[in-house]
Amino acid sequence: MIGFADYANVKDNYCICYFGYSDEYLVQLRLIKPLLEKRFPGLNICFGCKDDKKHLLEGCGPILEVSKIKVSKKGFAHIRELRCNNKTHPVEDLLDECGIQHHVVAKNKPRLTNKCVIITKGTYPTKNLESHEVQSLKLAAKEQNFDVDVDGDVSDAGLVMGVESIGLFESAAQGIPTQLVPTGLGTRLYKLLFPNGVVRHR
Repeated sequence: MIGFADYANVKDNYCICYFGYSDEYLVQLRLIKPLLEKRFPGLNICFGCKDDKKHLLEGCGPILEVSKIKVSKKGFAHIRELRCNNKTHPVEDLLDECGIQHHVVAKNKPRLTNKCVIITKGTYPTKNLESHEVQSLKLAAKEQNFDVDVDGDVSDAGLVMGVESIGLFESAAQGIPTQLVPTGLGTRLYKLLFPNGVVRHR
């Protein structure tokens, strides 16, 4: 039982945590934080993550590392841990639960380089691309006069194609054209966040 005075001090403090292996979920949480703050003005929203993943939430302070969760637990009205049930996407579920219908819109930048990065590896429940899918993406990129880099650095890419990943979502957020191959649960979330993004049918 929490005392009234203590409750008054923490009632507006809410922590959303993710401690799983799909690191792109943390990127997505960072991207939607402004939407959450707009939807719930006055609420102090904090994110929690594994100690070594804090950099993925950069700019979203305060960030609560898992090693400090137990110590800081009393400072929050509620700590919500996102978990993947392998049926629905937890970040998309959070947006739906909050009643947020207007999502991030990132406008595509002009093509700055001829480099296309193809991201082939995902983290469960996202599946890796099969070899024939990689070859198909390579062909599509070369037909658009791109130089292909498989699983390379996306920072100077003019196009990023492949599975749900940090690189794909970070690129889309920066306005780099992206094309998602839907091997996981986040296809609808990708289209909600980036209406200009392309979903390639398998």
